[in-house]
Amino acid sequence: MFPILLSLITLSWCSIEETKEIMQDWDKYMRGFLPDDMISFQIEKGGEEIFIETIKKIPTNIRGTFFIPIYTMDTIDFKVIDPSGSMIYAKMMKKEAVFNFNATEKGDYQLIFQNKRAKEAKVVQFAIDVAKSDKEEIEQNDIDPIEDGVQGVLQKIRDVFYSTKLNELKSKGALADVQKINKQLMVLTFIETVAICGVTAWQVYYIKKLLNDRRLV
Repeated sequence: MFPILLSLITLSWCSIEETKEIMQDWDKYMRGFLPDDMISFQIEKGGEEIFIETIKKIPTNIRGTFFIPIYTMDTIDFKVIDPSGSMIYAKMMKKEAVFNFNATEKGDYQLIFQNKRAKEAKVVQFAIDVAKSDKEEIEQNDIDPIEDGVQGVLQKIRDVFYSTKLNELKSKGALADVQKINKQLMVLTFIETVAICGVTAWQVYYIKKLLNDRRLV
């Protein structure tokens, strides 16, 4: 039981440190994040999952986030391969991360998730936002103060919505993992109880045998 408690303490500390890093990256890269896709997929042990993003106009900004929705020490790797076959971006050994990069070459970009170190399959939540490079840019001078304020409020509402949605997915994964740990604790408690009963029965038998031997003497 002690190793499980030690693992939980370690996970909590790691989660705190990773959460700080994620919050900093989110504030830096994810303002106005409006995902084109939010999906969940499973990577088998030792396997990989590849997503293809075709870029027709450059430059195009690609950003997003991914996470394993359970408390675990296991990590996955995330890589981006450009149309030329070069790795231009990577987040290695992460349970959760924010990514942000610019596509400067037309063609197919491979977003690769790899599960090399875990002893079992992992479910990953993934959200991505591909900026429309052909989108008309609105000059700041063309927006009156009232419209600018409304746009700011709407943007903050979107930020809160998607942040809440991602946190909800994390919470569901965490609940499932807590239930799994509770089952493990119940099994360990049962085994411990059986072991204690067995040792107690043996001690009672041994004491009775000693008393009977003394009576015979």
